[in-house]
Amino acid sequence: MLRTYSYILSLTLLTSAPSLSQIPKRLADFEVQKISEGVYAVIRKEPPGLTVNGNSVFIINEEEVVVVDSTLTPGSGREVLDELRKLTSKPVKYVVNTHWHDDHIMGNQVFRDAFPGVVFIAHANTREYLPTTGLTNRKQAMSEQGYPGFIASLKSRLQKEESVFGGPMDDEERTTYESDIRIAERYMSENPGVEIILPTVTLTDRVTLHSGSRTVEIRYLGRGHTSGDLVVHLPKERIVIVGDLVISPVPYVGSPQSHPGEWGATLEKLLALQPSIIVPGHGPVLRDDSYLKLMVRLFASIKRQVEAAVPRGETLDQVRKGVNLDEFEQAFAGNSRVRKLIFRNYVAGAAVEAAFRDANVRQ
Repeated sequence: MLRTYSYILSLTLLTSAPSLSQIPKRLADFEVQKISEGVYAVIRKEPPGLTVNGNSVFIINEEEVVVVDSTLTPGSGREVLDELRKLTSKPVKYVVNTHWHDDHIMGNQVFRDAFPGVVFIAHANTREYLPTTGLTNRKQAMSEQGYPGFIASLKSRLQKEESVFGGPMDDEERTTYESDIRIAERYMSENPGVEIILPTVTLTDRVTLHSGSRTVEIRYLGRGHTSGDLVVHLPKERIVIVGDLVISPVPYVGSPQSHPGEWGATLEKLLALQPSIIVPGHGPVLRDDSYLKLMVRLFASIKRQVEAAVPRGETLDQVRKGVNLDEFEQAFAGNSRVRKLIFRNYVAGAAVEAAFRDANVRQ
């Protein structure tokens, strides 16, 4: 999924940018982790960056399989399916899309073709979004101002070895931009002709699947990353698969699609399930709730500061200047340049803007 950064896309492009073949390739882009009996998390290994691919999960039941999220391209979806076939010959009966972003749905076609009777499950808002706003956004990503410009900008930055913070870039920036280029070029190569598979079952509250001794609850807890975020809850195993309601190491917030003023309350409902294992949409498997609680504090602070500023008639620029998130930037980003860049764009930038928009709607 394209992460649009003004720091990156406004760069002056060079005509002699390095080709992808000049960039070292990773040996593996994901790893499969067994997190409970019959439950496997497919965790992406690319570094947190300006564009990303999403985690997936296999829930292997007595007679069939539930797959949660299908990745960014058909090729990466096939790679995920190949790993599943190493684990079981059982058919995939359900694919759950936790929300509508491309890095969670563009492999759907692979599972439909491999398992013609598969049922796709998502929130009702996801079904509404995909052929409308989603189609528009996908066309924009394919346009010169989308991924092609993004790729050229990163290649230019790499060629000049210039950090967005000034001076030479460090190893983390270099590794991140190289990874971003690989992801973006794969998107442009594989996705132009992809058929968007709409959900065949939608929900606005919950659907429960029963398979032998396994109970799989698919639940909507509220708005956060989008208005269509679903959580897959395995109550017996105390596992939650949460999509982009939880993204580590820094939350990605989009404006206008995210709702930071409600995100914290949604996470509180997630915490009330008392999970012992949390599989985020991006980042490693979490085995305690400390990161979720940090996110709750972050969104509570944004909500409090923005909602105090709006009645004073402040503009978005004034609100941005007045909101202080220094404590949270340090907690999420530390001394990492890349994580600081993500935080400043997605949290101090997009999250504050989205909270400002929602607060004005409620006025």
